[in-house]
Amino acid sequence: MAEVSDDQLREMAQHRGLKLIKSRRRKPGTGDFGKYGLTDADGKTLLGIGDDGLTASADDIQDYLRSSEQSTWKQSADATPDRPASRDKPRSPEPEEDVGPIRRRSKPALRDRPAPRRREEPDPARKPSTKAHPKPSLRLVPKAEPEPEPHPDPEPMPAPEPELRIRAATANDAGSLAALLGQLSGVSLDSTEVADNLAAARQAKAGMVVAELGDIVGCCGWAVVATVHRGPIGRVTVLIVDKRHRRRGVGTAMLAAAETALAKAGCRQIEAMSDITIDNSHNFFRSLKFEQASYRFVRMIGKGATGERVRHRTN
Repeated sequence: MAEVSDDQLREMAQHRGLKLIKSRRRKPGTGDFGKYGLTDADGKTLLGIGDDGLTASADDIQDYLRSSEQSTWKQSADATPDRPASRDKPRSPEPEEDVGPIRRRSKPALRDRPAPRRREEPDPARKPSTKAHPKPSLRLVPKAEPEPEPHPDPEPMPAPEPELRIRAATANDAGSLAALLGQLSGVSLDSTEVADNLAAARQAKAGMVVAELGDIVGCCGWAVVATVHRGPIGRVTVLIVDKRHRRRGVGTAMLAAAETALAKAGCRQIEAMSDITIDNSHNFFRSLKFEQASYRFVRMIGKGATGERVRHRTN
């Protein structure tokens, strides 16, 4: 089947009183990229619109529009009545007169025959008339052109999706980071606590980036751990993407920014702390060539162990 452009598909749908919907995905391989849907003039779904987005291909749309064109033609043909029979009835042969037996007539005598008519000779002095008969004048009446059918207003172009932006986190991001970190199990921080933790991490030469798609949709933090047996090790301390924007390359982009910063800090090894309560977090790191090298054991101390703030007394 010949490929057609989006404008051709949209025009084919408009001629049939339908509306073409195209996916707003701009990146191949994400969501319903390159898919279409079809509705009638009242917005009723006809083809390719599901709960998870658009599902129909360009060939599916062409097949549907062509099949609807054939069915519309058949309905029109079935609804057209047959041509009525001609009103002119065939003429019945006229009855012949009964003339009785045929009698043979005898030839008349020569004296009873009429004299033959003498053929008139043309008069050479009389000239034939050269005046031509006037021809009837023909008046051309212009054919009335049908009025063009009104076309529906063109579908407005969808607003382009914002581009993904990775930048360093600032104190002004504390409110958005508090809401984002609240998706982690057992974490409940307000904006003031997040701002204090950002300042402390900056003093410890740790870093954090945020991912923006109009709003902040993810964050990734890291730190340099000084060890005697392995030297400086880069550790990813937190990596989270908002549930509504996962599986779109946001986490991979933030992890690449963290790896670049840790390499500049002299780290030759990077390790990630993966929360076992987050679905598919382990598979995410395995897909990026991370290998499970050890177990992580955790125990609360100080305030976390007693549930109360530890107070240091001064003598």
